Amino acid sequence: MSEEVNAEITLLYWNVGKRINNEILKNERAEYGKQIVVSLSRQLETEYGKGWGEKQLRQCMQFASVFQDEQIVYALRIQLTWTHIRTIIYMEDPLKRAFYIEMCKLEKW
Repeated sequence: MSEEVNAEITLLYWNVGKRINNEILKNERAEYGKQIVVSLSRQLETEYGKGWGEKQLRQCMQFASVFQDEQIVYALRIQLTWTHIRTIIYMEDPLKRAFYIEMCKLEKW
């Protein structure tokens, strides 16, 4: 996959996560939210095929929660792959995340 396509897919995932968090769940993590994500996943998989499972949607949501600034996302999408991003979004320590991002950039991982 080309770097340009990867960058656009990464941005798509962030936008999907942001919309689910802000518009559908209204930033609530209530019990009904779990059911909504499962239902939305089924709808997306029916319409667009595999790749929109519940786990993928939750990763998109986590991505949008961890990186809320769109300018940061624009920079990250060029510097890191979705695989890298999926790794760092679960790091709770922002310093560790920043270190990993920097290492990926410097070492061209």
